[in-house]
Amino acid sequence: MLYKIQIHSSLRLNPMQTSKKFTYFFALVISVSFIISFFLYGIQNSIAENNPQIELKPFSYSKILSRTTTVILFFSLLWFYKRIEKKPIRSLGLENISKRKKDLFLGFLAGMASLSFVVATKVIFGVSTWAPKEFLAFDYLISFYFLLSVFCIGFVEELFFRGYLLQSFVVEWGEKKAAIFTSLFFSITHFIRPIQDILILIPEFIGLFLVGYALSYAWIYTRSLYLPIGIHAGWVYVVKMQSFFVSPIPHDYHWLFGGERLVTGFISWMFMFLFLFGLKRFFEQMLQKDQMPTG
Repeated sequence: MLYKIQIHSSLRLNPMQTSKKFTYFFALVISVSFIISFFLYGIQNSIAENNPQIELKPFSYSKILSRTTTVILFFSLLWFYKRIEKKPIRSLGLENISKRKKDLFLGFLAGMASLSFVVATKVIFGVSTWAPKEFLAFDYLISFYFLLSVFCIGFVEELFFRGYLLQSFVVEWGEKKAAIFTSLFFSITHFIRPIQDILILIPEFIGLFLVGYALSYAWIYTRSLYLPIGIHAGWVYVVKMQSFFVSPIPHDYHWLFGGERLVTGFISWMFMFLFLFGLKRFFEQMLQKDQMPTG
């Protein structure tokens, strides 16, 4: 398979127009998200208060805002790209699914494997304990639901962050600067929460940045969204399924092993760097093979 490194002609946008359009677009989406999230937060609290007999666990406002923003960004992007940019959504990196489905599958396996190493390391060093639960029929159903949901999450988020945002700013700033900016934006939008303990939140921010940076380079190397969607889905699937197999143990080594999120702490950063290095080496070898003379 030939992975081209040149810029697609469909990405040759006017840089000033891109920045201006995106600024207005995102400001509007965030404003609408704040308003809708406020009402959703009030509705769920009202339901919980009026139904004390049901053990409901209301979401925090920050979590509702984060999820609402993601959904609104997705549907707004569909409209924005079709009406304003006047281009089909598939031009953002969704072409040739029959040829690229292998990238989707391999990305999913690679994402699961890389984050599973983080889980295993935490078990080995005693900050988590191996405690697999007995799977009932409902648990298998939940696992399948998680499998479907992580691909939906990967698709929605990658379409915006790597499909639109990264590709637009590659034209304006080049690949490295665009990857850094997109990753910063990715970590900020996943970081909407109260600042309670800065020593715990800083590692989380760094981890989310590295996640975004790895996903950005998955697009840069392939010029397709299928690999980053697969990697993203694999990572999220491990996050959702880990509670079925391990139990966390309270500890004070958050900078080393991380907190609630698996992408925090030095251990996860190390595996993320190794993942980026492996990704880079893999595609360099693929390019070398494609460039070798035949016959």
